[in-house]
Amino acid sequence: QLEFARSLGRSGSRDVVLELLRDGDVTSTLAVRLWDEFRQVAVSSAATGEEWNTKFSEKGQFDMTFGTMDIFFGGLEGLIGSPSVHVLAAMRAEHSDAPDSTIKWTTGNYGVETTARTEWCFVYSPEEGPEQVGLTSWPTETKNADEHKRRKPRDRSALNHILADLNRKLKDLNQVELDVTELLGAVLYTGPMFEKYNTVNRGGALNTEQPEF
Repeated sequence: QLEFARSLGRSGSRDVVLELLRDGDVTSTLAVRLWDEFRQVAVSSAATGEEWNTKFSEKGQFDMTFGTMDIFFGGLEGLIGSPSVHVLAAMRAEHSDAPDSTIKWTTGNYGVETTARTEWCFVYSPEEGPEQVGLTSWPTETKNADEHKRRKPRDRSALNHILADLNRKLKDLNQVELDVTELLGAVLYTGPMFEKYNTVNRGGALNTEQPEF
């Protein structure tokens, strides 16, 4: 694609670009995408364009930092140690029994106030309810999300159904299938835990100015 772009820039013309856009039916594709976005804007609770934009460009609570070359070559094991062979038990312990497991923080994008232990229970054992972490309701979005789009817990049967469906698709592609720990990790990452994970994975934990979550 890069070589094609260079070749077009050297020997093409605006007419050639226009013809390519016409052949690719770009106008129709763009109209479909724009229409989908217009419908989302129509039902959004955002009062201004700036407020709508904050959904995607919310200023974070912290800045990422760079580590040294020793940190780079040490990899994740140098930061957080070697992984346990008992993956599920280790995941449960890291989220529920670590020193920071009950430290609250609020996500910068959707304003969810939560803890690592709460997020683990929300994903792993939602059937037991928020009472298992001393709450009367699960933490939810307080901004940038309409009420009908706010997150909801999925019980184990729902997760098993998702896992089975994904593995069928992977098997059809002759790819390695997922196990439940990988699915749990993916679900956790799509929620508030992504901030904590990224803090460690991108070296943020090395900066003492980072929030202690």
